[in-house]
Amino acid sequence: MIAAARGSRILMCAVVIAAGCRAPAPPVVAPATAPRPAPDLPVTPVTGLEPDYRTLPTLDPTTTNAADVATAPPGYRAVSEEVCRREAAARAPAALVLSREGVDDAADALGCTSPETQPVRRLGHELRTHLAAVARNRAALQALEYYFQMADAEGREELARASLGTLDQLRVIVRKAKADGLRVPVDPDDLDRQRGTVLGLLGQADLAAKAVDIELKRRLGVPAATIERLRPTGTFAVSATPVKLDLAVQTALEERGDLRALRAAYLDLSSETLESAREILRGSIPGLHRPITSRPTPSSLAKLARRRMPSVPDAAALAEVAILRQQLFDVIADRERTAADEVRETAAAVDAQGKQVGLARWRADQLIKKAADAKGKGPLVELPAELEALRARAEVVAAVMTWHQGRVRLDAAQGLLGGE
Repeated sequence: MIAAARGSRILMCAVVIAAGCRAPAPPVVAPATAPRPAPDLPVTPVTGLEPDYRTLPTLDPTTTNAADVATAPPGYRAVSEEVCRREAAARAPAALVLSREGVDDAADALGCTSPETQPVRRLGHELRTHLAAVARNRAALQALEYYFQMADAEGREELARASLGTLDQLRVIVRKAKADGLRVPVDPDDLDRQRGTVLGLLGQADLAAKAVDIELKRRLGVPAATIERLRPTGTFAVSATPVKLDLAVQTALEERGDLRALRAAYLDLSSETLESAREILRGSIPGLHRPITSRPTPSSLAKLARRRMPSVPDAAALAEVAILRQQLFDVIADRERTAADEVRETAAAVDAQGKQVGLARWRADQLIKKAADAKGKGPLVELPAELEALRARAEVVAAVMTWHQGRVRLDAAQGLLGGE
């Protein structure tokens, strides 16, 4: 009975250690059927791809209301950038799998504190911590990209609605002037075509906002049944200061979870952690960001339970440690260069997008001033100037949100988005 209890206790200890540190490769499953043969596609001459207009629906923009192409939501739920980042990072599925805080406590409760198990437990815990940070960083980036896409779509939709109202005022005035026999510098048919364009932009922005709203709610844990649309909040300020490239690269080399995980494996490599390190290399190189979630097999658990670490490593084990250490050294050097290049690329994009914001703002300032100067000169002068200003403001919204997406990509390249 004592031997059986001891064996059961060792096996349970192995389960805890293996679940936290080992990642056996999944078994290869043979396909159930033979591959499907390639289809026999006929050779065809070049033909026109423009559809037959008689088969298409038509929508008259002169009689179509804005509500027919874009339905306003019943309300909004405010979301700040920080709330978006924090909630998305905390809900990253891969991080939840990797961050099993109870593993070490369970091991202690089972008495798995022997010198043979401590190095493996320590390495497994450290690697899970760093890889969870990688997963949180990636999840936060994806959510923030959706967040600024939402801000862009909402901003453009609001300005499109405002443009539609202004355009309709101008259409009424021009039609009346034409009916009264007055000469006007604006073609009413051209205004109708412009209305069709604005309706199309309004519908596109509304569809984009609805699609992003669904995705963002899922990533932030907002119930899908919530009828209000998420609403990004903030000043959306843009910095004209160029990125401090050297500092950004140094931050990436110090903070990125993938580099920290590789360094931990390198520093903790020994004859005791050799088997675990080998499994980590197999499962994580070149895709270290992919979480390891496969379960150990009963045979591997039994093998680990029976295993005893040698008190003095033999020459073969020491040689293999040296080989793996060199492999890790080479991988770390390659990853550091890749990380630095990612920072340089995203930093260059941020600086370039900042200049685009400056140009869009300058143009908007000019047209807003033109619209202000047109006040009191009559609707045929005022309303066209107001339309130009609204279009320029929409360009500013697009440029600003593009800059912010580049900014969070730069933060993600430095590994800065995954913090709690």
